[in-house]
Amino acid sequence: MENLEIRQLEPRDLEAFLRYTADWKTDTSPFKIDETSIYNEISRENFLEWQEKIRREEFAVENPDWSTCTKYFAFVDGEIAGVCSCRWQIEKGILLEWGGHIGYGVAPSFRGAHLASQMVTFVLEKYRERGILSVMISADEDNIASRKTIEQCGGVLENIVDIDGDEVCRYWIDLR
Repeated sequence: MENLEIRQLEPRDLEAFLRYTADWKTDTSPFKIDETSIYNEISRENFLEWQEKIRREEFAVENPDWSTCTKYFAFVDGEIAGVCSCRWQIEKGILLEWGGHIGYGVAPSFRGAHLASQMVTFVLEKYRERGILSVMISADEDNIASRKTIEQCGGVLENIVDIDGDEVCRYWIDLR
């Protein structure tokens, strides 16, 4: 995709972030972010505080079951199109069971342009740089677009697990 930039949020990104969260609220897919989403809690007034919080989470977390995490946002022509979260400690909480190292989402207005695979490819290099050479990533069994993205990025299906009635596909990507 032309004019694609993947990076962490900066204070100057407030307006783009507010447009991004508004875009998510238009989502009608079965995988939409629900009303309890963190995005509904972020506003013009607390954006800088939240942006600083996600930067701190790269090094320390509030809960011992949580992994440190780096969030990378995909910008297309200055607009935020998606996010990719790198969870560095797979042994924490539910990550090894079904959450995975990587979480990602593409805003409704930007879907269909293979942006997710570009974001995942970008963050896989971040894992390689850290010496994490086996990366787990998951998707709901019926989220065909996400599963295709994972497979396109080298994901090999290990198994499908039942999580509270939802079938979750667990993939591994070997970076060696």
